[in-house]
Amino acid sequence: MPETAARVRELVAFALEKLPSMRVGDGAFCYEVEAPGLEPRGRSLRYSLICLLGLQRAQAAGLEVPIEPSELRDVLMDQIDSPEMTPGDLALLLWADSRAETSAMDAIGYRLHKRLGADLPDLEGLELSWVVIGAAEAGAHELCDRALERQLGRASAPGRLFRHRDSGRRARFPNFATQIYGVLALAVAARNGHGEDRALATARRVAGRLLELQRPDGGWPWIFDAERGRVVEPYEVYAVHQDAMAPMALLELSEVTGDAQYRDAAIRGLDWIFGENDLRREMLDRDAEILYRSIRRKRGVDRALLYANTATTMAAKPLLAKAKGPLEINPTDRPYHLGWILEAWAGREPTSASSS
Repeated sequence: MPETAARVRELVAFALEKLPSMRVGDGAFCYEVEAPGLEPRGRSLRYSLICLLGLQRAQAAGLEVPIEPSELRDVLMDQIDSPEMTPGDLALLLWADSRAETSAMDAIGYRLHKRLGADLPDLEGLELSWVVIGAAEAGAHELCDRALERQLGRASAPGRLFRHRDSGRRARFPNFATQIYGVLALAVAARNGHGEDRALATARRVAGRLLELQRPDGGWPWIFDAERGRVVEPYEVYAVHQDAMAPMALLELSEVTGDAQYRDAAIRGLDWIFGENDLRREMLDRDAEILYRSIRRKRGVDRALLYANTATTMAAKPLLAKAKGPLEINPTDRPYHLGWILEAWAGREPTSASSS
């Protein structure tokens, strides 16, 4: 197997090479592509925002980017009043704006505050995390502190994990995105001077439980029980969690705390991408020119096991969470995956000497 530095260079190069092919006519990015063919399908402002963040970081790291971030930012600013823009999306735009040479913070902040209202709504986990990050990076201190308090409250579950929402049936059963964006949000808030001690202690608490639940092959499970701190349903195991989202958060937390265990866990996740997974398949298919989205249970089985495991968790423990098959490759990919690869690794590429 190639060493970590070579793997990261290949993933970053692949992301930069493939992103232009995922744009649609108005300059935004598509929703997804599927092998074979890889024809762009749909359009997503959210994925376009994530690609903007990744391209900004890559450019700042001195990499040659195939799309000028300022041009993409103009495309997205033109869509600022689109009904597709959720509060989380506006927070992503605020985050990207904090990196731009010319700021539109007032325009973005006005719309974000209008959408959030006097009291923060019950946002799902990833959107609340993006509000914390966007506000922290943009210096919107009051908004950051309000959102941070809500984020910290959601981490009070006995299972050492974030709840998905404040209330409702889904609150107890968060996905990996809620966990890992939550860890990232707390680390970014602490780095920017917001609730450093509480934020870092909570981030370490949640990250520590995630590391305990990381699969032996390096994979990150999908659905959790926040009350009992365990895995409800491991599949789908998503490639973006392995090579992008977990590294984004865990590398940030490692940098803020100086604790190498988080960086090491992020690097272990790359083993899964490069063939150390249930199907013994590399997710980067060089011939098909795609980074596959996930390993999933075959259709029909997937929903049945998810519902069964969730129902049995309420009474005791998920009865079928360890059932493996039948599994298959999900032959799609989405542009945000490549954007987050750049956000995770550009400027953070491990050296060969330290990562073999």
